[in-house]
Amino acid sequence: MKDASKIPVRLLATTPRGEVHLGAKSRATHLPAGPQSAEGQSELRYGPYLGAVHYLLLRNNCQKILAALAHRLGRLVKLKEVDAIEIRTEKHGAFYHVARADLSVSGQIVSFAVNVAVSDATRAQLERDFTLLHSLTNRYNYKFLPQIYFKGAGIYRELGKPLRWLHMFVAEWLRDYHEFHLHRDQSDGSSQMLLWDLGRGSRYLSKHQCVWLYRQGAKILTLYYNWNNFKQIYPWHHAAGDFVLKEMGDTVDLRLVMVRDYAAVVDFTTSKKAGKLLALILFFLHLTIQMRIDRLDGVGDVVWAEDYCLEGVVPGFLEGLTEGQGRGRRGMPSPTEIHALLRNFTGEEWLQFLVELLGTYNFSQEELSLIRDHGEGHIDRLQQVLADSQELLFP
Repeated sequence: MKDASKIPVRLLATTPRGEVHLGAKSRATHLPAGPQSAEGQSELRYGPYLGAVHYLLLRNNCQKILAALAHRLGRLVKLKEVDAIEIRTEKHGAFYHVARADLSVSGQIVSFAVNVAVSDATRAQLERDFTLLHSLTNRYNYKFLPQIYFKGAGIYRELGKPLRWLHMFVAEWLRDYHEFHLHRDQSDGSSQMLLWDLGRGSRYLSKHQCVWLYRQGAKILTLYYNWNNFKQIYPWHHAAGDFVLKEMGDTVDLRLVMVRDYAAVVDFTTSKKAGKLLALILFFLHLTIQMRIDRLDGVGDVVWAEDYCLEGVVPGFLEGLTEGQGRGRRGMPSPTEIHALLRNFTGEEWLQFLVELLGTYNFSQEELSLIRDHGEGHIDRLQQVLADSQELLFP
């Protein structure tokens, strides 16, 4: 029987200058810290960190990763078919470090994401994320969340220090999907949507692609909204890289890679239609605002996307209502009726909803300042998009 420890493995660090094979010096180098850390580097070092990921994948002679491979390939996979493994650093986020494991299986490369928690707080978050992703994947037959395979821990061995365990879970790696963030163009000072593609090079998305981006994001979040108990995916934020994107010619395909909670945000319970409508209106209004908020390059100043964002969000919300009928939506008015209701609200009524929203959903002080500056203009543009049915369709 093949011994998993005999499988050739390469450990690599992904850097702005490209991939670096780990040598003696780079193994001892500290990983970058997450964007919300005051420190410039993590307490972890590249060699022991990637070694911990390697440990998890090989545990019990690769039985769990073999089961994940079988799921991905739709057939039984034996250990002798695994020719080699490459493990590389990919992302150093606010909650996790993310590694990618590429397994060569009979000449075919199969990739997995490994989300790694370091602190007790991020470990608790990792446990919640794993449970939520697993639960939502089983409950809804949608393909917008990554497939989750297994969780565990790997031993972190650093010379001169006690052994420690790093907790992690293994999920589907979304190949050719990348983070995106608003970026300040130095030539004219405008904010452009920049796709972070280290392979082909970062590049701006077109306005048309951005509208599709916002449309799909709104649709995804609306599909998981429960009309009867108000449960929704929340919180989420573009700055945290919760969504990733794949270019599809003139359009894009969007996936949601992280779910931090799935619960009711409003603090009232009701079986009455009026209460359920209010909760849905607040969800919709939050969607139109939160979709517009990002941080420059993911970590800089909080910024506000241009008005064309709403040309995607509004139809995406209505699509989500239409395609999600029957899933926790018994008794909900039709999308056409909801659209008509939204169109009939006055600007003053929308501003009242905005006040209610700010007492219901959480925003940082920087975000609240943006909303104060742009709130009335946002309501005006929202009413225009709702009023013009032609703007709800792409040409």
